[in-house]
Amino acid sequence: MKIVKVNPDILEEKVIEKAGEILEAGGVVAYPTETLYGLGANVFDVNAVERVFEIKGRDLQKPSSIAFRDLDQAKRFLEFTPKAEKLAKKFLPGPLTIILNSKVEFHEFLGGNKVSARIPDHAVAQALLNKIKFPITATSANLSGGKEPVEVKDVLEQIGDTVDLILDAGKCKYGKPSTVVDITINEIKVIREGIIKKEELI
Repeated sequence: MKIVKVNPDILEEKVIEKAGEILEAGGVVAYPTETLYGLGANVFDVNAVERVFEIKGRDLQKPSSIAFRDLDQAKRFLEFTPKAEKLAKKFLPGPLTIILNSKVEFHEFLGGNKVSARIPDHAVAQALLNKIKFPITATSANLSGGKEPVEVKDVLEQIGDTVDLILDAGKCKYGKPSTVVDITINEIKVIREGIIKKEELI
């Protein structure tokens, strides 16, 4: 396991390239987002996805969300309802997770044909997602039910030596989970109220 400090304002290309290579090779990378640190693995690599769940000790019945680089990439894989598209354009990139029906069958640990989509609003996460050709897992980089990983020490205390690389960009901006909404039937159902409040979604 290696920790690399990264400055979101002055990103080193070689650091992002290395993280991308690890993900392409089936590795797991802890990366910063505007909410919490996330655990990233190639969503199309079955072994990598299963490793993320092993690292976290996560309930297999609780699918991980998926991080996409932008709305265009998300639309390639997911069926956006009109309301989902409206919310996405208003809040994404940002601390909102949207549950939608999928056009492809993802790993069951990712929800299969109904998945949770994230587009992180963080320079490091964005750079990483733009470097690779695939979406990555976006579950928090901690033990399941453990302390929310607001900074790298939280990651290290819980799962540090089990990942291949940790990108350390300091404390996360919000330090709280994203708001989760289900819009599979074009009606907004709030699953978890996080940074974005219910009244803002109407």
